[in-house]
Amino acid sequence: MIDAQTPDAEHPGADGTTRGPGGSKALVVTVPAHSDRLPGLRRRLGRWLAGRGVAEDLCADIVLACDEAVANAIEHGYADAEGSVSLTATVHPDSVTLVVVDRGTWRPPVRDPASPRGWGLRMIEALADSVRLTHSDNRTTLTARFGVSPTADEG
Repeated sequence: MIDAQTPDAEHPGADGTTRGPGGSKALVVTVPAHSDRLPGLRRRLGRWLAGRGVAEDLCADIVLACDEAVANAIEHGYADAEGSVSLTATVHPDSVTLVVVDRGTWRPPVRDPASPRGWGLRMIEALADSVRLTHSDNRTTLTARFGVSPTADEG
């Protein structure tokens, strides 16, 4: 099993980097569904994004969204079971895509504004340009896309 503290032996590239469509760079990490893995995952993702030139503010937003998505998968998907959560982050020229996948128990999102629960997904939706949450074949997938603004030097 791959986790945030070990090399990604199952994936090409010693640093967990793979090549996606169009030669885009992707980080692929799988962690056990335990909340004690979140700090290491946050650090690893943050360093990886920064190393690919993602702006500091955007990097912070992506790391926060990832942390919330993985924490939700752990809390809701695996409340009474063992499992793992996979993260794929892909840097494209104009965006960063974050995909979080678990195979835990499906629980529909709570959308009651009076409820103290259900705000994590709303936070992710506020941070990202687009968010899609799907469940099929005993698999829950959250896909979030974050637009990359050109820097002043790029026009």
